[in-house]
Amino acid sequence: MKRRNSISTKMIILFIFASVMTLLINVIMYYNINRVLDRIDLVYETNVQLNTMADELEKTHQGMYQYLTEKGSSTLQNYYTSEQNFRENLEKIKVEVTESRTSLLKNNIYHMGQKYLSVAGEVVKAKRGRNIKVYHAKYKEADNLYRYITAYITRLNNIQFQSNSDNYRVLQKALRYLEVIGTIMLLVVILCDTIMVVLLTGRITKPLTILAKRSNEVTKGNMNVEIPVFETSDEVEILSKSFNSMMISIRDYIEKSRENLEKENEMREKELKTQALLKDAQLKYLQSQINPHFLFNTLNAGMQLATIEDAEQTAIFIENMAEFFRYNLSKINQAASLKDEIQLVDHYIYILNVRFSGDIHFEKEIDEELTDFIVPSMILQPLVENAVQYGIRDIEWEGKIWLRVYREDDTLFICIEDNGSGMSEELIDRVMKGERVVNEKNKKSNGIGVYNVLERLRMYYHADDVMDVYSAGENKGTCFTLKLPYEKGGEGNV
Repeated sequence: MKRRNSISTKMIILFIFASVMTLLINVIMYYNINRVLDRIDLVYETNVQLNTMADELEKTHQGMYQYLTEKGSSTLQNYYTSEQNFRENLEKIKVEVTESRTSLLKNNIYHMGQKYLSVAGEVVKAKRGRNIKVYHAKYKEADNLYRYITAYITRLNNIQFQSNSDNYRVLQKALRYLEVIGTIMLLVVILCDTIMVVLLTGRITKPLTILAKRSNEVTKGNMNVEIPVFETSDEVEILSKSFNSMMISIRDYIEKSRENLEKENEMREKELKTQALLKDAQLKYLQSQINPHFLFNTLNAGMQLATIEDAEQTAIFIENMAEFFRYNLSKINQAASLKDEIQLVDHYIYILNVRFSGDIHFEKEIDEELTDFIVPSMILQPLVENAVQYGIRDIEWEGKIWLRVYREDDTLFICIEDNGSGMSEELIDRVMKGERVVNEKNKKSNGIGVYNVLERLRMYYHADDVMDVYSAGENKGTCFTLKLPYEKGGEGNV
């Protein structure tokens, strides 16, 4: 799993790093400078030591002289104190003998100092024993040793001072060098900190600047903006990924809204087209049924009935005519039950049989359980009319039309078959494409057209395979079969 560090954590780490580096450099500088200062303090320590020893030697010699001249207990006590201090200083300069000049001088001073202390002790002893001759001779020897020791100390002191002065200058240079190095190291740390701060702030602000520009483009309506994902392992990465996911969601939402709008527009167009087709069908129905020729023949038949029969048959005829026209007018833009559609066909067949003296032989095979099924209005009468107009009209044998309604699984089948003149494959193809077809014998064309019914069924059921047309050939009849998705009690809008 990828580890994430927040911006605040990165800033704290940077601050701690800078502080630790600065503290480390200060500690290193403090340590080295103190070492140099300690060495500087040690430079003149030997000179101080030699001067102290020279002072103690002088005090010892003066204390001895005062004791010889004054002979008091206090002077003797001063002598012993100085003598002890001088002895301790001698022990401090005792070194192993080497070929170096300072080593030889220190060794000579040490031995002469021991000799001096021995002779001085004999002088004091002779003085206390009142042996004047001895202490005079010993004092003279001690005085000569004192002068030699003093000269040697002065010489050694000068040599040490010169050497220490050279060392002091070297240490001064080293101290300045450390100051320069320390300053350079601090500058390097400051530079590194500055670079790290610039890089860190750039790593934070650059993605934010890009995201701000892209968001401005989004506010201007550009939804195709590409949002980069910054692998910074902090809040900037989370922000860029969230922004990118949000833009993907917005684009998906817009695309879905566009698709839904297109589908809605398509459905609206289909609905409008359906309504237009239905209105066109209704108009053509009325034009077909009320054209002068049809109306003349119908009224003529009615008058003939009124002449040869009593008024009962005329009433039945007029009732069928009324029902036929009433259905056509009342079912505009409405769905209808299969039962209503079959009744319309019955009225239509009755009217035709009055006109053609019972030449239309119509038979039905209906599953009564299916008559409540809802279908678009006026889908059967146009097909029956087509069977009359193109099938059995003007044939030399007895014309028949069959209407069958049955169900197989989830499909409702409605078959309208005739034993008329039949249809060629080319003619079937033209009818299914909606091309206008004219009966060559009577020069009549279908009032509404099979294609109108086909298109309305396709839009109503949202399916293409809703109708089959079959004919074995010329004079072998034609069968129109509607294949409708079955839903018990199903209802829809035309």
